[in-house]
Amino acid sequence: MVWFYGFIYHRTFFETQCPVNGWITETVNVQRYLTLLWETAVPCLIQRGQISNVTFMQDGATSDTANPVKAFLIQTFGEDRIVSRRCRYPWPPRSPDLTPADFWLWEKLKSRVYLSGPSSLSELKDAIRREVSSMHPDMFHSAVAGFITRLECLLPCGGGHVEHILV
Repeated sequence: MVWFYGFIYHRTFFETQCPVNGWITETVNVQRYLTLLWETAVPCLIQRGQISNVTFMQDGATSDTANPVKAFLIQTFGEDRIVSRRCRYPWPPRSPDLTPADFWLWEKLKSRVYLSGPSSLSELKDAIRREVSSMHPDMFHSAVAGFITRLECLLPCGGGHVEHILV
């Protein structure tokens, strides 16, 4: 899922159509991720007039931090607007303070998806698509607003943990 402040663009699954087996789910690799950024995420930001306002944050997955992806991100956003492993501002792994999508949004999504008890990959994909489509934009705004609050709390703490400050 690709999401941005105030809106979500979801291409939840990487799939290709196979003449024999129908749609086949693929794993994310460098080329697929770079294609997603090049053909979908960045044009979406440009279309919405947001490309110059975005600080791009991604986790430390191998496909996210490969040299071609890093070069594309630096060219697109500049080094000062990227939070990622092996960049000027490293992504803080397993940080509930700084990754609201992983710790709040994904948990909320998973709790809703698994209510229907999907019993196959196809049912799981359908449930994810349905739940993402039904989520109100305010939920994404809230996740980002909480992220901004956490970033502001990090300043006086020198980048340390902020759980004692947040209510």
